[in-house]
Amino acid sequence: MRYTLSWMIGVILVFQMFACSVPESEPSIEVLRIGILPDEGDDELRERYVPLLEFLSRASELPCKLVIPNNYAELVRQFGEGQIDLAYFGGVTFVNARSQHGAVPLVMRDVDSNFTSVFMVADENFKDLEGLQGKRFSFGSRLSTSGHLMPRHFLHTERSIDPEKYFGSIEFSGKHDLTAYRVRDGEVDAGVANAEIVRKMFADGRLQPGDIRIIWTTPPFPDYVWAVHPRIHPVTREKIQQAFLQLSTDNPHETAILSRMGTAGFYPASVNDFSMLRQIMARGGVL
Repeated sequence: MRYTLSWMIGVILVFQMFACSVPESEPSIEVLRIGILPDEGDDELRERYVPLLEFLSRASELPCKLVIPNNYAELVRQFGEGQIDLAYFGGVTFVNARSQHGAVPLVMRDVDSNFTSVFMVADENFKDLEGLQGKRFSFGSRLSTSGHLMPRHFLHTERSIDPEKYFGSIEFSGKHDLTAYRVRDGEVDAGVANAEIVRKMFADGRLQPGDIRIIWTTPPFPDYVWAVHPRIHPVTREKIQQAFLQLSTDNPHETAILSRMGTAGFYPASVNDFSMLRQIMARGGVL
């Protein structure tokens, strides 16, 4: 009897050890829902991101669906509610999504650690920021890193300007391209936008030479990251990350995708990449 009991206990222990050693299986994903920052018009966004999503779908073997939220806050909300699996965040929206929902950073572009914003005017009478006191000014979205938070930060630290006290009026256009258009059309006297998007607008003809002038470029700062929801299995995260990392300028088709994304390649991202931004947000009361 003792021998039988000992044998049964041994079998149970071996079974438990074996069960614990079996790795957790990867849950299946029918469709990878990819949300992007709505920083330009929908047509421009689809032209930029659809080729990337087609590549990611092939490389990761996961069907992908593009999700374009109405605004920056909506991107964070949909991500938090599980309606988006993979998101392209700006710095501010990522820090919020990380703090509120545990967003896991995957990759950044090679340009994202040294991003800049540009201050724009159309009237030739405005030569620099000093000439804009009392004038109409536009930021982008309130939750935009390059269209609001960092330009506001640098106005304070580099030029000793409090926007609410300095400018005659302040508005928030919601998108970088809309800010540029409002400056061009004289609806505001000046505005600030993502430097990369402004350069692209000149390159593709949405802005013509002479439409606007850049009077100041901010110092560089970190911005933009691709991040997944924490519920996404680590194996799936690895598949997605590797798909991004394998994009190469050695392949003409992949070069075209990277060019649309404004980069020569991606590299792994870390929470630490946004530590400075998190501190600025905390001091500004926007975290």
